[in-house]
Amino acid sequence: MTAWLPSSIKSRAALVLSAAFLLSHAVSLAIYEINREKTILLTEATDLAARIIGVVNLARSFPKEDREQILAAAETQFLTMFPEPASLDDERCRDNDFSARMSESLDSAFADVPGFDARVCLRRLAAAQLLARGDPRRGFDVLVSISFPDDERAVFHAILPEGESLIHDAVLIYLLFSSAVALLLAWYLIRRTVAPLEQLAQAADDIGMNIDAPPLPESGPREVAAAARAFNRMQHRLRRLVHGQTEMLAAISHDLRSAATRLQLRAELLRDPQESEGLLRVVNDMKSMIQSVVDFVRGIEPNETPRRIDFTALVESLAEDLREEGYPVSCTHTERAHILDCRPVALRRGLQNIIDNAVKYGGSAHIRMEADRQGVSVLVEDRGPGIPENELSAVLRPFYRLDKSRSSKTGGVGLGLSIARNIIQAHGGQLTLRNRSSGGLRVEVYIPFK
Repeated sequence: MTAWLPSSIKSRAALVLSAAFLLSHAVSLAIYEINREKTILLTEATDLAARIIGVVNLARSFPKEDREQILAAAETQFLTMFPEPASLDDERCRDNDFSARMSESLDSAFADVPGFDARVCLRRLAAAQLLARGDPRRGFDVLVSISFPDDERAVFHAILPEGESLIHDAVLIYLLFSSAVALLLAWYLIRRTVAPLEQLAQAADDIGMNIDAPPLPESGPREVAAAARAFNRMQHRLRRLVHGQTEMLAAISHDLRSAATRLQLRAELLRDPQESEGLLRVVNDMKSMIQSVVDFVRGIEPNETPRRIDFTALVESLAEDLREEGYPVSCTHTERAHILDCRPVALRRGLQNIIDNAVKYGGSAHIRMEADRQGVSVLVEDRGPGIPENELSAVLRPFYRLDKSRSSKTGGVGLGLSIARNIIQAHGGQLTLRNRSSGGLRVEVYIPFK
C-alpha cells in the first residue's frame, strides 16, 4: 500500500470522498465559468441587436431631416451614437458568435427593407478600442453601421462587458461552505458506518481475554446485524468448547488425584522401606504432573475476573516476596505507575514461572520494566547458559525440555513457560525469548494497556 495513504478505513473513505467532491466541484465550476461568460455575451449581443432594431425602426418612421435628432434622443448609457469612422473595412473586426448573432438579428429584422444594410464590427477591449474612451473594462467594443435606403448612415457604439469571474463572486464562498458541510456530514456518516467494525474488533480482543465477555448487540443495518449474529454464534461455540474441555480435564485430574492418593496410602503401608520410598517418588511425580496440567489449563482459561490494578506494584511485590523466600532476585524500581485491566493472580503466576526458570537455570534473576504509549514490558534476565537459537521457540511448547542445556534432575515437566505464555496471550500480550550478548537469557513480557 502507498505510504502516504492513511491507515484507517474512515480516513481513506473521507479522503476519497473529499477528492471526488472537490474534483467534481472544480470541474463543474470550470465548465460553468466557461459557458457562463459565453452565455452572458450572447445574451447581451441579442439584447443590443434588439435595441438597435427598435431605434432604427423608430428613426425610419420620421423624415430624413428629423432622423438625426431621433437617433440622438435614443442614446442611453449603454448605447450611443458616434461620428462615422472612415471605413469599417480599415478596422480589424473580429468575426465570432457574438457578431454573427447580431448580424443575423439585424438582417432578419430588415430583410424586407430594400436598400438597407447593416454591418457589425467587434474588437477586444484589451487589445485596441475602435474609439479611444479609456474604458478599463474587459469585453468587446462594438460598432454597428446602419445604411438607410435614402443613403443616410448611422453608427451605433456599445460595449459588451465580460462577466466577472466566480472567484470574485459570493458563489465561490457558497461552494466552499457547502463543501465543508458536506464533508463534515460524510465524516459523521462514515464514522457511523465503520463503528460496527470497531466494535467487532474490540469484541474479538475481549473474548481473547475473557471468553465470557458480553455478546455484541445484534442491531443496525442488515449486514452489520448478520455479522454480529455470526460473531455471537462463534463466541458461544468457543465458550462451550473451552468450558467443556476445562470441565473434562478438571474431572480427569480429580480422578487422577484420587487414584494417586490411594496409591500413596498403599505405598505408605508397604513393609519394605525401599519399595515404599520408590513408589512414593513415582506418586509424587504423578501429582506434580497432574498439578502442572491443571495449571496449564487454568492458564488457557482462567476463572479469575479481570480488574484494574497497578502493574508496577504487582511486579515489585512479587520480586519482594521472592527475595524474602531466599531467591536471588533484583528489581529495577520505577516511580511511574502503570495501570492495567488484568487478572492479577494469573499474571503473577505467569511471571513467577518465568522468574523461577531464571533462578533455576541462570542462578539469579534481574527484573526491569519499560513502557511506551501502547503498553508495558517486563524484562527478566539471567546469567545462565542461554538457549540455542534454533530452540528458542520450541521451549514454549507444552512438555518440551532441553535435556542438554537444562538439567533433568532439577527440571519440571516442561510446562512452566507454556503456562506463562498462555496467561500473557490471554491478556493480549506477547512473550519473547532472546539470548543476551553478554551471556544468559532475556525473557520479555509485553502487555498492552488496552
